[in-house]
Amino acid sequence: MQLKRITPDEYAALFKSVSHTFNSVEFSQLNRSKCDDVHYLAFADDKGKIRLGIILGERGGLLRSPFSAPFGGLEERGPQRLSYYLDAAVELKAYGRACGKPVAVTLPPACYDSDCSRFSRQALCLLSGGGRQLYADFNYHYSLSDFSLFDERLWASARRNLSASVRRGLEFECCVDPTDAEIEEIYSIIRVNHESHGYPVHMTLDDIVATSKIISMDFFIVRKEGKGIASAIIYHTSPETVQLIYWGDLPEGRDFRPMNFLSYNIIRHYAESIPASGVRFFDLGPASSDGIPAVGLCDFKESIGCRLTPKITIEI
Repeated sequence: MQLKRITPDEYAALFKSVSHTFNSVEFSQLNRSKCDDVHYLAFADDKGKIRLGIILGERGGLLRSPFSAPFGGLEERGPQRLSYYLDAAVELKAYGRACGKPVAVTLPPACYDSDCSRFSRQALCLLSGGGRQLYADFNYHYSLSDFSLFDERLWASARRNLSASVRRGLEFECCVDPTDAEIEEIYSIIRVNHESHGYPVHMTLDDIVATSKIISMDFFIVRKEGKGIASAIIYHTSPETVQLIYWGDLPEGRDFRPMNFLSYNIIRHYAESIPASGVRFFDLGPASSDGIPAVGLCDFKESIGCRLTPKITIEI
């Protein structure tokens, strides 16, 4: 197998339909300024036919997939034999050495691998080709087909909190075609929430608006007597999966248990859209940082019935 660096336009022409939005040229070019350089790589077999591709960003002494997203990984031009993945791992390692930088690949969690073993194969082949697991994040998702069992899977504490939020008259709203003011209000709640916990907010309001032009987004808000007290921003990351990017509540509204109310209504919103939307999974993202779990956040996601799977980062 041969590896060659190509232009963004060439890559986009080869990989017109990507497995998830973070592997698209459009998303990578939007975030180009967040790394030193972007490498668009194509893997060809001995007859010159392109089999696989990957986008790497130079940042922090590494070539990263992704360089500004939750996960990346290899793309394929149709289903590929295992041998091509094994050969690609060898070539990828050699490319990193030639650049003087290791390659780090964070692969999507299991909900993106539901009907095939694309990302499991990538992980195993990268490890077989000389890679090592740097860490595995604690990632949570909700299978929307399980919504009929929502109440049964709730922890007792979560059931009490949800009941309390309903009694207190909270209102849930999905903002269809949100105005600039609505997006700003939703973002502001999240920013205040993160600041109150000491968490960084990596995307500015302008980043959210710019990204919404290339990725389909959903915006949700919970109100108490007309005032927004909790909100969420969600990406449509693949045909079958939506991903929670940001959510949070205001400190002064926490006694109303708005996060239990918000999570229940978001899950119900997507579950009720089946089968028309094709969405099968709600990816609530990690509850850890570099593999170190935030136990309280893990407990919350488990308390509402989410499933835990690893999101693996491999260096090769």
